[in-house]
Amino acid sequence: MNTLTTTADSSGDIDLAAGEHWIEHVPAARTRPHQASFPALIEPRRHHGLWVQPRLRREVAQALCEWLNLVYPTDPDWYPLARFENDLLVVFTGEAAHQRHEIPPDEGGRYPLGHLGRWFLSTPTRTAARIAHELAVLGDLTRREPRPGETLVTCDPANAAASAFPARIGTRPGQPLTPVFRPEIAEAVAAFCTTHHDLVPDDYPQVYLDGRTLVHVHQHLRVQDKYLPWRIDPDPDGNYAIDGDEWTFHTPVQKAPCMSS
Repeated sequence: MNTLTTTADSSGDIDLAAGEHWIEHVPAARTRPHQASFPALIEPRRHHGLWVQPRLRREVAQALCEWLNLVYPTDPDWYPLARFENDLLVVFTGEAAHQRHEIPPDEGGRYPLGHLGRWFLSTPTRTAARIAHELAVLGDLTRREPRPGETLVTCDPANAAASAFPARIGTRPGQPLTPVFRPEIAEAVAAFCTTHHDLVPDDYPQVYLDGRTLVHVHQHLRVQDKYLPWRIDPDPDGNYAIDGDEWTFHTPVQKAPCMSS
């Protein structure tokens, strides 16, 4: 195996456009299939020092309206309502959605939602099909077997048995050692991090593939002004070098073989 087998990265058949990132509304309750992600441009500054300020294309804003109509009954005091009136995006917030906000498109034809709702950087919608695919990737034992010249590395030394993946160790003068992953291994690393983020969000980043680009959303840095997800493109051989201070891998301690007399 030397190719990726990812599912389509889309929410409601809408993909990322140039410069966009996946965003989610902070859920009142993380119940699926209601929770969804949407592609948007984001402003450098965070809202209230925490939430991103998204700007949505018209077709994305329309999909958002449909989603809000779906989730609004689950918690009317948390989720806003929204609809289009000609070119105006009209959002209703507050208790029983009694406050009306009219949002015209900006010069680029996008609808800014910076001060309405609590939005954060995320990954493509975690559909049942996507989750099943990630579990299948993690269950593929061939992605755990090192080839000649590779060693096992892990981002979680305390759980090396489950988190170790094969990589070639890249070396550069004056630079720390860098694990370099084959594409199918990089996909498994992404699946491992994202599934564990669902369980322990403070300890694991969200990682996904945007085409052939590996995208890393840091679980803590994403609330900082000007932060953008880390995008890792493959090298000329199609492999992924994962380095930097945000994501450090360690070589698991290998037990010495037992000696028989």
